[in-house]
Amino acid sequence: MKVACGQMRAVTMNDAATVWPIVERHAEQARQAGADLLVLPETTYPAYWLESVERYLRDDIERSAVVLTRFGQLARRHEMWLVTGFVEEREGKLHNSAAVFDRRGELVHIARKSFLWDCDNRWFEPGWQIAAFDSEFGRMGVLICADCRAPEVAATLVSDGARILLLPTAWVNAGPRGVHRNVHPEFLVRARAMEFGVPIICCSKSGSEADKLEYVGQSRVEDANGKTLAAAPAEGDPLIVAEVSPGRPRPPRVSEHDMRRLFAPPTVVPPDQLGSQVVVHPVGPMDAVIAELMNAGGRIANLDSADAASFVRGRCEALQGASILWFDGPPVDEALLRARAAENRVFVVAAEDRLRLIVSPDGGVAWREDARGTHAAGATVTLNLADAEVKLYTPSTNLWVQRRVACYRLGRPMESATADALGSAARSG
Repeated sequence: MKVACGQMRAVTMNDAATVWPIVERHAEQARQAGADLLVLPETTYPAYWLESVERYLRDDIERSAVVLTRFGQLARRHEMWLVTGFVEEREGKLHNSAAVFDRRGELVHIARKSFLWDCDNRWFEPGWQIAAFDSEFGRMGVLICADCRAPEVAATLVSDGARILLLPTAWVNAGPRGVHRNVHPEFLVRARAMEFGVPIICCSKSGSEADKLEYVGQSRVEDANGKTLAAAPAEGDPLIVAEVSPGRPRPPRVSEHDMRRLFAPPTVVPPDQLGSQVVVHPVGPMDAVIAELMNAGGRIANLDSADAASFVRGRCEALQGASILWFDGPPVDEALLRARAAENRVFVVAAEDRLRLIVSPDGGVAWREDARGTHAAGATVTLNLADAEVKLYTPSTNLWVQRRVACYRLGRPMESATADALGSAARSG
């Protein structure tokens, strides 16, 4: 199948109406390119930064029922599948949602963001259903932006048979203005594709909204092996197109013991047991590094490097209070190691013949040495182990609080979830 992503420059609520000509242009270009499916960003209409619920409800903003009708007509007119973010009004609440339309313009699925990011918490309610849906291309699943941060969301979708993942997003810049840093295009999307064996089609925003948020663009299509098939730049609103084959999904293999640990509340570490700042000497034997970390109060979980290929073991250890995951053994892709750090906000230490690596809780590489002996940060590195105790991505985004454990179904089908979601949307429309 041929897929397209229509990256868009962000607009403010006051300029929401200007979205429609851009959407039409992307759809026309996608049709001319022979695309079967077009993905648009998170909250394509009206904007991501809503300002307030009251601002959203003003008369100049179209209601979600009207917005869905517009998008359905667009899909029908251009005879392609369409996935787009929108603000959904449902039972008196607002959701950060994504709608899926078939070639006839019929609404076939609605996904609601479950892992709310920062300002999402000001005006959106989380979604409580995660399910794949059927299409002419096979079963597919939708994640919305920060849903990709929680591996359980993608795991639930592939456990429900999704062979392709679709990701409407608005990746926010985590670096200084103009630097365009975000873990998703940097390594996380690639890691998810490799981990679950499915392609991921991501469409983001660029520019900024109301001087509040800056986006990093970089919409991309990753195949099931984590190879980038197409990528947009950080700026502008280009359309990217790629040929994609559905993957062979690899749902996580979870023992009953680990299942209980995954669904248990996180361990709260007493203040007197928090780690301290430490200077380590990673050039020497890795056992010595581990000893230095333990002496500084690091709580270390020693795992086989094969465990880095899946989120399960690292997640279990982090939930039980580990602040450092030590992966020892044969080579592992660096993107997977960085994902294990970022998704749990823990340090990751890896040691094998070709690569020795220390990853910070934000997924950044604190120190690395490759087979040629090249050091990324000199012979020593200073680590503040307390960084792994703070499970905040942003002041309003707590990693453990945003987990919707009741939504997760690892290895169990959910045939009725899509029908339930659509039925609820119809009742509230």
